[in-house]
Amino acid sequence: MSASKIDLNDLTDDQKTEAIKEFRALLGSENPKHDDNTLLRFLIARQLNAQKAHEMLNGYLEWREKEGIDRLPVPGVNGNPVMQNVRGFRSVTDSNWDMSVEGMPEEFKKFYSCMGGGCFHKVDKQGTPIFIERTGYHDVKGLAAKCPPDVMLDWHIRNNEQVVHLTFGSEGCPVLKLMINRFVFNVLMPECTEKAGKTIEKHTVIFDCTGLGIWQFDMTGLNLLRAVSDLDSRVYPERLGKLFIVNTPGIFARAWNIIKRWLDKRILEKIYICGADYKDVLLEHVDAENLPDFLGGKCTCSHMPGGCVPSPYLESKEARGVGDNFQFSTSLGSSSHEYEITVPKEEIEGASQAKLFYKFRTTKRAVHFEIRHRKEDCEDERVIVPSTSRDSHKEIVQSDMNVEPGTYVFSWQKPAGGFSLFNSLALDYTIDLTVEDGEEFVTEHVTVHEANEKPGSDSDVVETAGGVGRLSVA
Repeated sequence: MSASKIDLNDLTDDQKTEAIKEFRALLGSENPKHDDNTLLRFLIARQLNAQKAHEMLNGYLEWREKEGIDRLPVPGVNGNPVMQNVRGFRSVTDSNWDMSVEGMPEEFKKFYSCMGGGCFHKVDKQGTPIFIERTGYHDVKGLAAKCPPDVMLDWHIRNNEQVVHLTFGSEGCPVLKLMINRFVFNVLMPECTEKAGKTIEKHTVIFDCTGLGIWQFDMTGLNLLRAVSDLDSRVYPERLGKLFIVNTPGIFARAWNIIKRWLDKRILEKIYICGADYKDVLLEHVDAENLPDFLGGKCTCSHMPGGCVPSPYLESKEARGVGDNFQFSTSLGSSSHEYEITVPKEEIEGASQAKLFYKFRTTKRAVHFEIRHRKEDCEDERVIVPSTSRDSHKEIVQSDMNVEPGTYVFSWQKPAGGFSLFNSLALDYTIDLTVEDGEEFVTEHVTVHEANEKPGSDSDVVETAGGVGRLSVA
């Protein structure tokens, strides 16, 4: 059957029956092993082409056997610890992903604090389970640093041998995700099917981009996202119901122009991208009682530590009193603070676009801020952004600009009237160089040549892990 003139989103029962019959004719002895719903998912993923769907199904079965997927323990079953926070399901008691429980691998503890937070949180209006991820709080660079390739390989060998709860398959993707998939497909969806009185085979996903910064869009994170997306498309077809990406900042559009090229048309049709005006959209699909209050709903899950969607980042933020996704922190005492970043000619030559993104905030009062530039092998500087007073104590100041080779100097100075050494303020800031060239999207953290503090300053510069943190200053 050809899907050229068929709406895959609105198939009739006769169309489904005909497609499945054609598919089953190719299965031979494997026919009884697969239910109609499974076959239909593979058919839709291959535009109702039975031959291609058959090839896809065979590849999926070979992959499961090769990676030992069916031998992995299912989280939440037979005493196995859950691999994700859970709220609102009968088959699994409301619980948090607990690093201290028996059977939880030590490797988890190395990167747990870098996670933004996620939760399987109740169901939408169709009875579909919802997964909510606090995407904007992920420490992407911290995850990369704490899970280098050799550690991943070690996890693969040890955990495949011991058959515990985290490993890495030959595709280079965490089987932690596969175990979460086993959890949602084998535990939550059967419960939802029973409760809804109809087959539930998809899940709804909400990515909350609150706190998201351009420094998180480096190729390490994007390539991991691409690998996971490719894996899901290949072996878990038609499992996504809807994906809502909310609270997207302006810079999200740049990364999205790259990400969307990796995604199948069917996936793109299921994605809703919203900025700050997203609450009405979510409430069209999710009852207020099932939607967390921080997303515009009424649910708080006050009976559980961390509420609806516990966040390791927010927990560590509260414990340390740190700021929101800033890469550097310092105290601005009796004078000024300067930071330099060099843009090498060879790094941006031939690029379609090269920009510097910056954002900063201060405590207590405004500061004067300017940006200067000097060319390579030249000491003379020209002013790019004139020194003006910025109310960075009231709101975050952020912007970007096109760049050319040379060194850029970012300068923060005390306001007129000044402030004493004993009345210093905290300065949090992030500076990123982004280079776009076709499908390349490169984010580089600031290259520090020197942190120039004028005489008499009491400032200590702190680079916080993954762009999260602030130095508390009197």
